[in-house]
Amino acid sequence: MTLKFSGHDTFHCKQQWLLKGYEFTENQGYKEFNQTEKAIKLLGIGRNMVSSLKYWLDAFNITKDGLLTEFADYIFSEKDGVDRYLEDEGTLWLLQFYICHFKHASIYNLIFTEYFIDKASYEFNEEKVISFINKFGDDRNVRRTSENTLSTDFKVFIRSYIATKKDAKNIEDDLNSPLLELNLVEKVDSKSDLYRINKTEREIPLPILAYCISELATSLDKNVIDINDIQNTIANYFCMTNESLQDHLIGLNAIKELSMTYSDTAGNSNVSIKNNSEDLKKSLLNNYYEIQ
Repeated sequence: MTLKFSGHDTFHCKQQWLLKGYEFTENQGYKEFNQTEKAIKLLGIGRNMVSSLKYWLDAFNITKDGLLTEFADYIFSEKDGVDRYLEDEGTLWLLQFYICHFKHASIYNLIFTEYFIDKASYEFNEEKVISFINKFGDDRNVRRTSENTLSTDFKVFIRSYIATKKDAKNIEDDLNSPLLELNLVEKVDSKSDLYRINKTEREIPLPILAYCISELATSLDKNVIDINDIQNTIANYFCMTNESLQDHLIGLNAIKELSMTYSDTAGNSNVSIKNNSEDLKKSLLNNYYEIQ
């Protein structure tokens, strides 16, 4: 197991950074991020922000192995990108899925999933999360990360979901994260350092949920996905209650175009996918964004 921390240079991903990074990669090439002075000039951001932006491109599945992904082209292409300015909530759910599921920034997956296993409360703070990560790594023989690094990661995680005060030195510092709108994390009160995962009855667009299930199936190399696998991943990434997830899965059966069937018989609950493929994933996104 590999746990990945740091790389963001203390900056959370800011609104429009992903589009900036997409366009820079498309026009200049991913390797040109290493030409710092050139990147500073073309991106219009500070030196440390350049490496941070590159990090977030990988974390959100905009780039992989130095290339733009099909997902990135689908969202950000100047010619036919469906949501270049991240104005559609469905796109934000996809970004939340990728930041958690691909684990390029491990703290997102760990907090939304592993940390809350067997816990009665959804409250957490920096000290408890760092202690958990240390134990989680020790149990799996993973070399420890410095507490300063973990502390910085935690603060960046929080700034990804909770608005910062408008007192920054420049406009780039002042921009909030696109994930803010999802309302997944909240501060318990203004005087404490305690936070809470906002698990509730959510309304996730069915084609978006189906797309994420298809991606999960690909990563598991299965066409029949047990509901526990969906609960432990997607439902936790999206802070959905088990009841809310089940309601959504039942809804899959009503839309034949989704190519998915939810079954709950004799205590065996699962989703079956017919012909899982990249074509299916694209058709699911086309369904959601109403592309013929």
